Amino acid sequence: MRYVKTLGRGLALTLILAAPAGHAQTLSAEAQLQTFATCVGRLTAELEYEWSTQGAYSDEAAFRRDATVQLVAAIVSDEQSRDVLHWRDAAKRAQYDLLSRSQYSRDQAEAEWAKSRAAMLEQECTSLLLG
Repeated sequence: MRYVKTLGRGLALTLILAAPAGHAQTLSAEAQLQTFATCVGRLTAELEYEWSTQGAYSDEAAFRRDATVQLVAAIVSDEQSRDVLHWRDAAKRAQYDLLSRSQYSRDQAEAEWAKSRAAMLEQECTSLLLG
């Protein structure tokens, strides 16, 4: 188990260092954890929304979400798990709401804004991952 945790921390460090300069590199450890937990929520919402609207989700969406889950698992402590769950859930609900508004809003301007915002937030998260 110690090997897995060490490997996970190494992976997290690699992904943090590969992130765009000025974002994850300049954040405190707790802010990094919050960023990754928020991204887990956002990417989970993307995956679930894809599944609910298309009947399945892509392997790519699952890979991105799973990679982010591994980052969080590698750096979270028991004391932080409640906060991580809160950050993840709040981000998931917010992202899913944006995706729903982008498709179902009767206001075209709102739908376009929601689609653009959801895409930007997803891109922020996927930019933290290698590949």
